[in-house]
Amino acid sequence: MAQTFSCTTCAQPIAAASPRVHCLVCTDYDLCAGCALGERFARGHATAHETQVFKRSGGGGAPPAPGSFCITPVPVYAEPSRALGASQPLQATPAPALALPPSAPPAGWAPWFHPDSSPTPAYIALINDIFTLLDPTNLGNLVPETFSRFLDDMGYPAHENAWKAGLKASFGVTKEAAADKALKNVYDLFSIDHILLQRPRAAGAAARPASGLQRFLGAALAAPVAPAGPMPAITRAGFVEITRIEALADPSREWGNFSRLLQKYRLTRCVGWGSLPRSVLPVVPDAAMLQRIASVTAFAQQQGQQQIEAARMAAQLQAQANQAAVDLLSDTRRVEYRYR
Repeated sequence: MAQTFSCTTCAQPIAAASPRVHCLVCTDYDLCAGCALGERFARGHATAHETQVFKRSGGGGAPPAPGSFCITPVPVYAEPSRALGASQPLQATPAPALALPPSAPPAGWAPWFHPDSSPTPAYIALINDIFTLLDPTNLGNLVPETFSRFLDDMGYPAHENAWKAGLKASFGVTKEAAADKALKNVYDLFSIDHILLQRPRAAGAAARPASGLQRFLGAALAAPVAPAGPMPAITRAGFVEITRIEALADPSREWGNFSRLLQKYRLTRCVGWGSLPRSVLPVVPDAAMLQRIASVTAFAQQQGQQQIEAARMAAQLQAQANQAAVDLLSDTRRVEYRYR
């Protein structure tokens, strides 16, 4: 009979068929997928701790190598890179170009994927050239703003650009920090290789002025100003994988997107090759990739609903606390305060 586990943070049982994250540093410490993705920790656990991820909590096969949480292990078509989510300094050392398979890419348009949906040398060489163009200093990673501009150049609408869509400031959180979190969630959900860099604070940035009520009540109601947090920077290997996902999920649309991109970037490799032929991409979407996207989307929606409910409850408690603070004011002062 399979052993049963409970989440150390939320104390809920982890179903035998659900993922489980086990900490190799803390004693008897397990997390459900929701708490792991939401970074809700207890008992001193930290993101930097080495972990093992079991696809099935009750067992069934060896776990992936120690590292960050992943939903579906996928092959990485590149040299071994830094661990997913590992913290790195902003001044990263230059990284070598993505290692190509033994066979050299052809001099001309050729199919981008093998029958098993793995990328061909032609595809890896092309994506490597695009990455190099976006990373002129050869740091080996792309910060969120750069990756967002790449999506713009590909023609993605704003609502399909996770970082751009997430640029919404909230209580005590800058819009950049909120967008970084949204993009990191996408990278984590799809097991996209990336590192974390410290986001520099904008020059001359100043705290927002307090409202009249905040000035009246003092610092107790003032919104805390969060320091500049980490931002996810996608690696070369991650860039190959995330573009592969999109190309296999909707090859017809990606043919149009890449055609637009290549006209704009004018890569040296493609000079004299003519327009991008539709035949380099699969005729129809890859069924396995569509299933993978559907599974991840369903999981993300479930977690999103839980986060929305948690945020609603937190806002309600904050509103009650604000009203209680107003009620404690002297009767000799008149304060008008409304909350929703």
